[in-house]
Amino acid sequence: MEISLLVVLDMREQAALQAALVTHGAPDCLVTLALTGACRVGTLDEARKLRRWLADARATGNTDSPALNTIERSLIRFGV
Repeated sequence: MEISLLVVLDMREQAALQAALVTHGAPDCLVTLALTGACRVGTLDEARKLRRWLADARATGNTDSPALNTIERSLIRFGV
């Protein structure tokens, strides 16, 4: 299974996302997404870890980014 996400960010959103991800130890695929605008999630386990990180980050209130919310909704839509 492979999930490909493409999120378009303006420069301000991209800078905020990059800062949040580096600060909070995000998974590699999410950092790649923040840097390049796209990433590949190659396994179901990787997708679950990404979803867990997003849920934890949202629960702690440390990352409030529309891009992260979009990613989380996409993962839910894919059944992760």
